[in-house]
Amino acid sequence: MPEQYRVVDASVVRVGPTECWQVRQQRPDGEHHLTVFPTSSLEWRAAEYDIDHTTAAGINQILDILLHEPFVPDPIEHRERDPAAAKGFTAPSTQDLHGLQVGEEAPITLHNAPDRATARAAHLERIAHTKRTRIHVVSPAATTAKRTAAAPAPDPLDLIRANHGITTAGVTAKTVLVEQARQQLGAPPGAASPPPTVPATFTTAMWDSAVPRRDDAHRSNSGDGTA
Repeated sequence: MPEQYRVVDASVVRVGPTECWQVRQQRPDGEHHLTVFPTSSLEWRAAEYDIDHTTAAGINQILDILLHEPFVPDPIEHRERDPAAAKGFTAPSTQDLHGLQVGEEAPITLHNAPDRATARAAHLERIAHTKRTRIHVVSPAATTAKRTAAAPAPDPLDLIRANHGITTAGVTAKTVLVEQARQQLGAPPGAASPPPTVPATFTTAMWDSAVPRRDDAHRSNSGDGTA
């Protein structure tokens, strides 16, 4: 069963020169976990995974991705247990990474996917698997609505929804950069090309330090090596 992280509040903070959203969550043990990401990340995800930012469903999907990405294991490093690869989301690697060589079959990511729609499908499969098996981030509005027929509690994430800052022009510009980076990574070995343009921090998952400890405990108690 996944651990449930309940959203407590959301606020704008600065990390050096970068304006970020900070989402505070309460863990089952009562401790707090902070998820911090650049405010521009919402627009980057819309561009990277071709998500319709003009709809409430699209904004919710982007938020769901950003809040669960820190708990998703690196699909290349953990490729033997990657849930997307297990469902056929694989393609030749475009990088020498974590023991893989260019051209070897690898889990699909934004870097080696044939298109952004396929990258999105693989990424959402990992997000869904994480929510089922590791961590599920929920808002108080969602938990209240399930428990009672009363009006749901205010949702702290509404602050981000109302101030997501995504614009059509911004998504268009970032989409160009995303596709340039994907083409550069997919270029034949030895081909002259500038470094990928998309900042790695916007597409690299991070770990909550509590998760590996929980997994270690789970494996030692059950003998099961899977997440």
